[in-house]
Formats: sequence, structure tokens, C-alpha cells
Amino acid sequence: MLKRPDIGTRKKLRIAMCVFYVLQLFVCTLPFLQFVNEKNVIEGTASPYYLVLTLFRSSVQLPEEVVRLCVVSLFLFIIPLFGFLFCAFDKERNLKNIVSAICCLAAVYLILVMTSAAESVLSIGAIVAMLLYIVIMLLTSMAFVMRFSKDPEKGSK
Repeated sequence: MLKRPDIGTRKKLRIAMCVFYVLQLFVCTLPFLQFVNEKNVIEGTASPYYLVLTLFRSSVQLPEEVVRLCVVSLFLFIIPLFGFLFCAFDKERNLKNIVSAICCLAAVYLILVMTSAAESVLSIGAIVAMLLYIVIMLLTSMAFVMRFSKDPEKGSK
């Protein structure tokens, strides 16, 4: 891949993607799941942060489906961290855009898998997270296009 330093608009897009990935880490503290009973009354909510803490601090044997849900929640922390690190440190290659697109698709898939596996309803945190991943995907698409455009600061190559 050709190495082109991020300047101008490409640099602003990369920084915006980093900011949105950090924001995604904070969104993981919001409730993602709403558990409802047969009467459609909300019994409780759970955030990925709470589920990961449950996985690490639990001294009793957890049921298998709870462990799966906790592991999926752990990946919901790892994906934005991975995307942030790639966007922050890859300043010359297009690899950050490819990784960002894969991270967005994987995270949205995991959110949907998590809610279907828990037999619950999406809560405000999951909706906000998916909307932010859509914004990150749009920024990634713009960065793909900007990668192949001419540099007005340096002229065309």
C-alpha cells in the first residue's frame, strides 16, 4: 500500500474517528439490554460494563449463557479500543480505514447477537452505540474516498 501522510481533511477525519471510538468506550457504560417478563414489564437492565465486571469478579459458577453474554460484552470493549489504536497510530497507510470498517461491522453484529442471545430488548445504550458506529462507518467511507483524492496542499502526485 502506498504511504501518504495524513494532512488536511484526512487528518481531521482520522482524529474524528479516534474521538468517536473513545466515545464508544463511554457508551458501553449505558444499559444495552432490557429484560422483560411475560407481562412486558421491564425487570432490569444490563450494560456491557456491568457484564464484564460480573465475569471477572464472580466467585460462583455462572450459567453458560451468562458467560457467553459476558464474553460478548468483553468484545464490545475490545473492538472500539482496537479501532482507536489503529486510527491513532496509523497515520500514513489505508489500513486504518479497512480495520475501522471491519470493527464497525463486527460491533454492530455483536450488539445484535447479544440482544438475541439474552432474549432481551435493545436499550438506549445499544441504540446509541449502533448510531455512533454508523457515523464512524460514514467517516471511514469518507476517508477511503479522500485517500485517493489529490492533496490541495501539496499538489497532485
